[in-house]
Amino acid sequence: MKKLLFALLLSLSVSVAFAQEEISFTSGRDKHDGKPQFFANLSQKFVLKTGFVENMFSFRKDEIVTITVTEGFVFNGKVISKTVESNGLEIITVESNQRKGLVLSVSKYTKPDGTVDYMGVITSREFSDMIMLEKDIITGNYQWTHKNLSQMIAD
Repeated sequence: MKKLLFALLLSLSVSVAFAQEEISFTSGRDKHDGKPQFFANLSQKFVLKTGFVENMFSFRKDEIVTITVTEGFVFNGKVISKTVESNGLEIITVESNQRKGLVLSVSKYTKPDGTVDYMGVITSREFSDMIMLEKDIITGNYQWTHKNLSQMIAD
């Protein structure tokens, strides 16, 4: 009986000690705002280089590639994956050999009616920003858009 009482008192004291520890919360916004920006020198929006998407999907897995994203920004790396799904989705991902963890990924979706949509991103978990390949809703043209991760995270 004494052993049981001792075990209960010990577990109670440990529980009280842990309950008194302060739990600190850091929001996703705070975590990303503390990281450096990689794309700060680029415009907020810039046009897609002619032939960019066609060039991307001509690459083969494990190929070493040089991709001109825009004037003054060249992405060098290795194609780490290239997938073609039966539902019309193709994805190619290139990992930078200049900056560890920096990845360029572009997807191409061919709809049943034959129209094609593209999406893309260049990002790294080391930086607080990224650029996304998006379709402009007004012009219908694709462009790169600079985004801050902290503004995209709901806290």
